[in-house]
Amino acid sequence: MSVLNQLKDYRVVKASLPLQGGKQVSLDGVAKLTTAPCFEVTFLPDQLKPEILDLEEFCLVTFDVAGESKSIKAKIDSSPQESKLLLEMVDSFAYVQKRGYFRVDADLSVSYWLIDDEHPSAKSVQTPVNISGGGLRLPVSETINEGTRLGLEIVIDTPQPAVVECTGEVVGSYDCGGEKQIAMSFVDIEEEGQDAIIAYCLAEQRKQLQLKVKVLGRGSV
Repeated sequence: MSVLNQLKDYRVVKASLPLQGGKQVSLDGVAKLTTAPCFEVTFLPDQLKPEILDLEEFCLVTFDVAGESKSIKAKIDSSPQESKLLLEMVDSFAYVQKRGYFRVDADLSVSYWLIDDEHPSAKSVQTPVNISGGGLRLPVSETINEGTRLGLEIVIDTPQPAVVECTGEVVGSYDCGGEKQIAMSFVDIEEEGQDAIIAYCLAEQRKQLQLKVKVLGRGSV
């Protein structure tokens, strides 16, 4: 089944959009299938600035369905309104995480390091990660094989600030638009830290529902 079938109804997504000059911007929006392989994403007013987008580069649209994280690589077709983009799917991939945890895309401060290194050096992640109480997906600068264990430091800002230190095991790796990403499951995490992550994900879920209301109006939710 095509990933686009998940967009037959309005769904909250995160869109990483290419900007002129080689930069990117990450925006929350609401996506809906138009005519496959095309779909539209609507953003809150004054968020999207179509005039500074790089229409020659691809964008990445991500969302979660029943514990599975889905990503669509797409080409920007047009911007019929200042708050809306029409996109054409080029490719897609999915990553299955442990069931029972709600996954969200998050602008969190995350650092990782190779546990087996004699002199481990932490690397910071500068772009959004996808996280749940069972694991996370994040971009990396190097190739990291499945089965590798990484030390992690995750800084939670809401609803209660916390710094979670734990161990994750790589269960998958992906090449997404030239960007390497890895998926990890938490294999050594304290209950207090896991609870902080779950509380954060639930708070972000509420924000997503509020976003959907704002973008579409209460009659569409």
